[in-house]
Amino acid sequence: MRRVWSVLTARGRWLAGTGLLVLLGAMISGQRDVMRVGLLLLALPVVALVLVLRARLRMSAERSVEPAQVALGTPMHGRITLGHDSLLPAALLEIEDQVPPELGERPRLLVDRATSHWQRTVEYPLLGRARGHYRTGPLMVRTTDPFGLVRLDRTFTATSEVVVTPQVFDLGRVAGGGSGGSAGEARPRRIGVLGADDVLVREYRQGDDVRRIHWRSTARSGELMVRREEQALDPSTTVLLDSRASAHAGRGIHHSLEWGVSAVASVGLQLAEDGYAVDVVTTDGPLQSTGTARGPVAAQALLAQLTDLQATPGPSLGHLLADHGGERGEQLVVAVLGRLTPEEAYAVAGLRRRRATGLAMVLDVDTWTTGSRVRTDGPPSGEPGTATAASAATADADGPAARAAEILADQQWRVVVVDASMTVPEAWAALERTVVPA
Repeated sequence: MRRVWSVLTARGRWLAGTGLLVLLGAMISGQRDVMRVGLLLLALPVVALVLVLRARLRMSAERSVEPAQVALGTPMHGRITLGHDSLLPAALLEIEDQVPPELGERPRLLVDRATSHWQRTVEYPLLGRARGHYRTGPLMVRTTDPFGLVRLDRTFTATSEVVVTPQVFDLGRVAGGGSGGSAGEARPRRIGVLGADDVLVREYRQGDDVRRIHWRSTARSGELMVRREEQALDPSTTVLLDSRASAHAGRGIHHSLEWGVSAVASVGLQLAEDGYAVDVVTTDGPLQSTGTARGPVAAQALLAQLTDLQATPGPSLGHLLADHGGERGEQLVVAVLGRLTPEEAYAVAGLRRRRATGLAMVLDVDTWTTGSRVRTDGPPSGEPGTATAASAATADADGPAARAAEILADQQWRVVVVDASMTVPEAWAALERTVVPA
């Protein structure tokens, strides 16, 4: 009885309740004509229920989301093809698809009348508002009888998987790979090409360590030449990400942590495609290593791990300060940092050990809360990499970002201060032009 009552609409319940009261009142008072009215009111919902159940509603649904994998902030659309095949037409169909709030609002569709053989394709917009793996669906279809007395819900089991990844930008060559000193050339050579002790020379580039000048070749050629050492070990890189929630600010897509994740994804994928072994370390700990994988395989594995990365609730830099950065002498260290105190900046600076090249992007987090213009696209057409380290640092010369950048620069890091208006390619281009202090 409870199940039957639950499928009745408000109108059906009202008719059934009124009919039952009229019937009872007529029986008590002995009014046979009024009793017929009560029986009629009570019979209408029952007849409607029988019609809906006897109609043998048969519905089919095919669903998809295109594209199934998008970058953060990218629009997509869902498509549902719904078919109706039954003995009787449906007076009203209410169609609702389950959509996570991170992808948008739930689409709802009303069909006034669906014939016994009916099909329709529905499309609705979606937007990747947050990184992660999501599922849309299942689809819920609600049918009613022509009088609106009975409501029957049907839920499909099929769902569609959606993956929202960080934004990835093409950065070109590795910043500091060849001019920074000890991390090797932009495209590393493999073991076996040269011996471990073989030394080549090339022309001096701005930013090269003066200790690498090869004086014999300089005297012979008349131009400054530096040693280009080819290492027997495959090149490796550690990318550090300050993922503390307290070190970032902003809302939704326009959040400084999302900018940092995008920067780490862009740098990590570029290095992986160039043949580097990339280890990503967050405040919460290192991401799962890709092992000996190189190229597209390592790049996709790194992108998948960054897709589900969440902010660290604790205030401590944690694993970021462990012995992960600069542990190997020839390692390249790239750091994307949020709000730092001077003490934390000195601790991070110590990660660049021995001869490792340190590259740092220090986010001026306060600009993400002051209504600054936030751009997520690349540099304007015809003006690639228009930002510079000097112009970025002038946003607040006395702010915590500028002080942290100064501390890192004093420790031989190549540093750029990033505000909310800079894109990842612009920050990377500015980092390439930064000169290591003597």
